[in-house]
Amino acid sequence: MGTNAMQTKISYLIFVLLHFSLSYQALAKSLPENDFTQLAHIKTAIQPYVNDGFAGSIVVANEFGTIFSQSYGQAVPGVANFSTSTVVDIASVSKQFTAAAIMRLVEDGLMDTSDLMSQYIENVPEDKVDITIHHLLTHSAGFKRDAGRDEEAASRVSYEYKAMASKLAFGVGEQYHYSNIGYNLLAIIVEKVSKMRFEDYLFVHLFKPAGMFSTGYLRPDWSQYSVAEITEPYKGYKSQLELNQDLEDEAWNFVGSGGILSTADDMVKWHVALSTGKIISYVSQELMFSPHVKEYEEGYFYGYGWSIVPFKDRDTLVWHNGMSFFGKAEYWRIPEQKLMIFVASNRGEVEPWSVANALYQTLYQQK
Repeated sequence: MGTNAMQTKISYLIFVLLHFSLSYQALAKSLPENDFTQLAHIKTAIQPYVNDGFAGSIVVANEFGTIFSQSYGQAVPGVANFSTSTVVDIASVSKQFTAAAIMRLVEDGLMDTSDLMSQYIENVPEDKVDITIHHLLTHSAGFKRDAGRDEEAASRVSYEYKAMASKLAFGVGEQYHYSNIGYNLLAIIVEKVSKMRFEDYLFVHLFKPAGMFSTGYLRPDWSQYSVAEITEPYKGYKSQLELNQDLEDEAWNFVGSGGILSTADDMVKWHVALSTGKIISYVSQELMFSPHVKEYEEGYFYGYGWSIVPFKDRDTLVWHNGMSFFGKAEYWRIPEQKLMIFVASNRGEVEPWSVANALYQTLYQQK
């Protein structure tokens, strides 16, 4: 063996040993037992759901990256199995990206959460003149849930008109009322303030810096990926991607509030970016993860794009779920420990929430 070959082999061996050492340190820092036996507990926790027919991807990560991942079942019935690179519809988990985009614009001094909606949206009627960006972010503007069905075409202009013409469910700031309208309007505001298409802004300022090239509406080259589909088409569509491609620029019934496609691998990258303060500052994250308004259930609050669950006996949980005609997703984070759980599925036999909750409880029961 020549000198160069020997040096190459030694360098590779050092790289492997260093990578293993760093991976072990990352795992030890994040898992309660500080050893690999926790992986066995994780596998044990999810096995009942696998036995019941769970199909999808499951990932647990810390600030260094993935510490556990497993995929089960078929992403495309009869064609392709699930993997952590399978493209899934994250539905309302998309809202955190809209909130993050707003916070980036705030950090750049281009707007503030106390700004009135009327500074950016035209022809705001009297009953909505007091709505602020904060109200939109926290579902406390009073808007009803939706202004149209996802599969219905809606241009940006027509959507603004429908939203402003809609009747409020509650008075501005009176209480929490979950609303996709508010987040769709926030996406419109991102476009107006940044002078960029919403998806382009997300890519340039969030996804690209985080290394998330498998996340978006239409921008990625989806032909390179396996996209999860449902067995029985909804309104002729087998996936959220097909709906996105059909509507193109007239998807404003869900742009901002849902409809983003991603992979388990990319959602880990997003967690790492948040954990390291790489894209959104810790000051902004503190605002995003603060319990601003009470939700429907006791002990649950809403921040900016996240549901917040403060505990007396353990660290705060920040999370969001998503549900559409094409699948369900759960994204749970424990910021103090820099831990993340992501579960996504294209089938309804087993709720991703049940899997995520089992994982969450497992991460604590050994403490």
